[in-house]
Amino acid sequence: MKGFTLIETVIGIVVLGIIALGLFATFTGVFTNAARDEVVTIATSLAKGELERVARLRFASVVDQNRDSPVSFGGNFTNYSWQIRVDVVPAAIASDAGMANYKQVEARVTNPMVGDISLKTIVTNN
Repeated sequence: MKGFTLIETVIGIVVLGIIALGLFATFTGVFTNAARDEVVTIATSLAKGELERVARLRFASVVDQNRDSPVSFGGNFTNYSWQIRVDVVPAAIASDAGMANYKQVEARVTNPMVGDISLKTIVTNN
């Protein structure tokens, strides 16, 4: 009668265990990266929406919103908070220190998993 000895069986179980741990670690990393990528995509879409909302405002109405204390989106996006930052346009682009004709607008969305995602644009008074 042929079969496996106890030692061969134990060695086989140990080898399979090591392989299983390696596969588990690989899949865990893949799923973690996939979840992170989804959060980045959502945060980018939310920032884009906020930037578009602000860009539609009248020039005089383009001002900081929640600059010092970001506010949650609420609903399905309570883990995401937003703020609008309005600053002087960099001198390399335009010399407009008084923001009379140009404003640099940054939409920043924050999530604990990925930190800050920010998009910038320049709005004009034309």
